Amino acid sequence: MTRLTVERLFSSPSLNGSVPTQVRFSPDGLFVTYLANPPEDRERLDLYAYEIASGASSRLIDASRTPATGEMTDAEKAERERRRQFSGGLSSYRWLPDARHICGMIDGTVYLFDRENDTLRAMTAEGLRQTDLTLSPGGRYLSYVRGGDLYLYDIGLAREERLTLDASECVTNGLAEFVAQEEMHRFEGHWWSPDDAHIVFTRVDSSAIPETRRYEFMANELVAVPQRYPYAGSANARVDLGVIDLHRRSVHWIEYRHRPDDYLARVNVAASHVAVQVQSRDQHTLTLTAFPFDDEASRELLTEQQPAWVNLHNNFRFVGGSSDFLWTSERTGTSQLYLYRADGTSRQLTRGTGRINEVVHADATHAFVLGWTERPTEQHLMRVSLGGIGEPEILTKQPGWHEAVVDPTGGWFVDRYSNVRQPVCLVLHSLATEAPPRPLAPNALVEGHPYFVHAPNHATPSFGSFAAPDGQALWYRLTLPRNAKERVPVLVNVYGGPGVQRVRDEWAPLTNQLFAGLGIAVFELDNRGGANRAKSFEDPIKGRLGHVEVDDQLAAIEFIGRQPWADADRIGVIGHSYGGFMTLMLMARNSGQIRCGISTAPVTDWRLYDTHYTERYLSTPQSNADGYRDSCVLSHVDAISGALLLMHGMADDNVLFANSSALMQSLQKRGFPFELMLYPGAKHAMQEPDVSIHRYHTILDFLQRKLLA
Repeated sequence: MTRLTVERLFSSPSLNGSVPTQVRFSPDGLFVTYLANPPEDRERLDLYAYEIASGASSRLIDASRTPATGEMTDAEKAERERRRQFSGGLSSYRWLPDARHICGMIDGTVYLFDRENDTLRAMTAEGLRQTDLTLSPGGRYLSYVRGGDLYLYDIGLAREERLTLDASECVTNGLAEFVAQEEMHRFEGHWWSPDDAHIVFTRVDSSAIPETRRYEFMANELVAVPQRYPYAGSANARVDLGVIDLHRRSVHWIEYRHRPDDYLARVNVAASHVAVQVQSRDQHTLTLTAFPFDDEASRELLTEQQPAWVNLHNNFRFVGGSSDFLWTSERTGTSQLYLYRADGTSRQLTRGTGRINEVVHADATHAFVLGWTERPTEQHLMRVSLGGIGEPEILTKQPGWHEAVVDPTGGWFVDRYSNVRQPVCLVLHSLATEAPPRPLAPNALVEGHPYFVHAPNHATPSFGSFAAPDGQALWYRLTLPRNAKERVPVLVNVYGGPGVQRVRDEWAPLTNQLFAGLGIAVFELDNRGGANRAKSFEDPIKGRLGHVEVDDQLAAIEFIGRQPWADADRIGVIGHSYGGFMTLMLMARNSGQIRCGISTAPVTDWRLYDTHYTERYLSTPQSNADGYRDSCVLSHVDAISGALLLMHGMADDNVLFANSSALMQSLQKRGFPFELMLYPGAKHAMQEPDVSIHRYHTILDFLQRKLLA
């Protein structure tokens, strides 16, 4: 049996196999295409195609064929960091309606691929880098952003046109602002009308945000980066919404705000109007309003309100060619599906204790949605009738976590799924016939798979649950070392933050196998405040962070201590980002139960984090000073106990390095010894292979000395 090493885990080929992303059907329905890493380079994405008729697979675009174009722009770096997209190569692509051509972005350059001739040519000028590539629905135009301005490219005429002219240090056009990308998960800054006649775009002016200096410690220099960071309680960027009429070459501006500090949450464009979702700054209210192109009066379509906060989603979807639309709402306590008619009436389509997470397709009679009905650790594709409330039909049968793409004609769907025994794979299903499923990218753990030689040592996780203090179920995932015959040390791998779910029946991070290989059990718990549950599960964290979540994790530690397989005297905790914050708060409230902790890139003072995320849970520092104080790690430093390893990337532009430097000073004033590892030039995710290898060697060494000894 081959032992898993840190070096092998972060080297090519990826031990997870070739993990497919951005799955799409060709417009003629003949192909399924997707991005995946080639075996020789886990840091590059190429485009692959599966021909439905023949079952043959091939690589369409080898991104290594294209020349390098120099350093990424700051906008590109920010987009990749916000999207958590760390591979190079083909970052995005779209089929043209002719089903022959594909446009895509490779290393900042826009390319056009001709499938019949197998040619790949650059469409944008050499040495110029673009971001936010979008194809118009009719396939006539491309749009993208360069240097903060929005550009139009006429594919047939091979002609570029600059649509905006006022980009500056503080102004960008066609790009989503920082908090939209990082916290709202709105990555788009411009949108096309279905007839290619209008392009809707954001103009972001950040001049109201005071400029500060963020210091990035690189290998050989200290860089002072000017940054307009919207700290909690301070000003946000101004986001205006413009509509360009491409026939008249005119622009008019949509007055979407109800209040001066409203957020532009979502934008959807129909044939006759722009549907705009506006969220109040306190995030208690969300309104959906239609703004017609012909300057008729706007019409409010719906309003959502919640006493804690309204969760944003991407489930506004038109039904066919009508003005009817689908919507998900948590107004009954769980996320359910609703149908809104053009006459203003609405109908609830689903109910129960489960959730509808995502609408992936809709036709005149049915909606295809992702969600769960029985247990939150699994997600399935379901078909819901638009005729009235009823039980959804579950279409995916394998246990696990499913995502799906449905053919626009409704004849097929591609199931992208994994579970604790199966890495991410693609399976093609027919919706029109009883034909058996077809493995499209099976990624099976058979001989030839990169992980096959390590599979005999693989520790397969199991699941369970116990009750929180308020009676709600807390689900956990446990990875026990193989053949553990005595009480073993336990590492609580925590995230714990809102908007995230870690305990899923999916192919788990292989870093857990590194810990299991040392003989350490890994315990992961989704505490209250986390995602994919009812609002009653999320809302208890409102007003104070690091308290209800810590209570649940401490209950997990007590639960672990009662298990026959656990050594209750050797419990450690590890976490990154919010998990780093949770690690420190657990070490401050653990009553000596935690022997050691590893905190990476922690938020230590929520006044140093951004507006949209922080104020959702804590309101502003001005209105909730006590909540900010009680949620601050620095307020609890004197109670921290156990051995501590602190890690941070020194160019982190998300959780600023100032969080760790403030903690270091507080610990030093107290005289508390701790270990420290900093990574010059590393951002928040710390995904670079050399950083990952060094980081996990450091973590394993710390655990061997502090948890296993």
